Amino acid sequence: MVQTHEEDRLGGLLSAIAEARGQELWVWQVNRGLARYAGSVIGGVSTAEEALGRLLNGEDLPIVWFKDLHHHYNPTVIRGLRDLYYAWRNRGGVAALSASTREIPQDLEREMAFLSLEMPSQEELAAEAERWLDDAPAYREALSKDVIAATLKGLTLAEARHSLTRLGFQKTDQSRALRVLQEEKRRLISKIGTLEYIPEVPSLEQLGGLENLKDWLTRRRELVVSREEANKEIAPKGLLLMGVSGCGKSLCIKAISSAWRLPLYRMEMTRIFSGAFGPPEMAFSDACRLMEDMAPAVLWVDEIEMSLSADSGGAADSTLSRIFAFFLTWMQEKPSGLFVAATANRIDLLPAEMIRKGRFDQVFFVDLPKTNEREAIFRIHLVKRGIEPAPFTPDVFADATEGWSGAEIEQCVIAAITNAKMEQRDLELKDLYTARKQIVPISTTMEEQVRHIRNWAYERAVRASAEE
Repeated sequence: MVQTHEEDRLGGLLSAIAEARGQELWVWQVNRGLARYAGSVIGGVSTAEEALGRLLNGEDLPIVWFKDLHHHYNPTVIRGLRDLYYAWRNRGGVAALSASTREIPQDLEREMAFLSLEMPSQEELAAEAERWLDDAPAYREALSKDVIAATLKGLTLAEARHSLTRLGFQKTDQSRALRVLQEEKRRLISKIGTLEYIPEVPSLEQLGGLENLKDWLTRRRELVVSREEANKEIAPKGLLLMGVSGCGKSLCIKAISSAWRLPLYRMEMTRIFSGAFGPPEMAFSDACRLMEDMAPAVLWVDEIEMSLSADSGGAADSTLSRIFAFFLTWMQEKPSGLFVAATANRIDLLPAEMIRKGRFDQVFFVDLPKTNEREAIFRIHLVKRGIEPAPFTPDVFADATEGWSGAEIEQCVIAAITNAKMEQRDLELKDLYTARKQIVPISTTMEEQVRHIRNWAYERAVRASAEE
């Protein structure tokens, strides 16, 4: 039994195997009956029962590929498959079943091997990209085959061809070609439901301060992207960011993707637990396995203490416990090049086995920004909106916003610009002062909780920012 959505790839593989073994490849499908691969129909054999009878009673020993046979399981078909197995097991005939889902009758589990066809490798996608570039040479300047292959990693060959075809038809400007390809991948990945592809990621320069975190990321980049066997054992596996809400943990995760030039995917835990994609344990497992196919990549798990803690004390927690146990093992055994970046507001809610070394390489604490970091954040958000910072004295505002988070500083800038736009004029210094007075920071409204988080992290995590 082979689970796959890619019948064309499987057909090519089975055809190559048949040729190497000196056998014919036959195919059965409900709308055609039994036929030779890319050849003539074998007359008088239409239903699955008739095909199995023909194979059992005939002298031929082909490789037979049954497409979507799981829709036709009944006692006669199951009995026929078992008879065929015992009749052919020492004679060289092979029956290969394929489907997009894993559906094996209990009566056949001992006689049937299960395989899942892996997603196309980087090399297969690069070869497909090279063929497309031969037909669309105008894009060679903007896109190399390796960039295309890295961008489309995790898609089937059919999806990759579809994405490239759409790009060719759009005749987009070369400077936007990669953006269009990324958006196409985001659309295709969203069909999976439990993962979201994040195409837009900020650079490290768009983070104010956080020097220790930036240095950690910069030093380890080569280990993450290296293909040398010697580096696989020491390549970082994951990073856990904890801190006060609004201090930029999510932004830091996105910057990891940018710094290492790796695609970023966010695991949608709400959808996993919704039941819309099967039992939560299976949906979570499938999402993790799919991420293995898309490596090298960064997997973002947001608020991990809420979604993956095995100790939440409810009736549904047998499911959580199984997911938690799977995640611990998977973090230990997942392939090199797949980096897990998780965020938590309350890391003290996580069990010790989750944060021990070997799963997450480091735990960083993202604290409320210091004076120089607040000034940098003010500058970043003014420049991001096309405003020259100097006339608005970011250093003065940095002194006047002690205890503010990065999100609160951003909202101050947005509120000031909004007020100016509503009055149909340019931003003025008074707008920032007015906006500042209207914001009460979380360090004030949730003082006890913020103090608890900071005290807990003081000796238990590495500070993302350098000491003043």
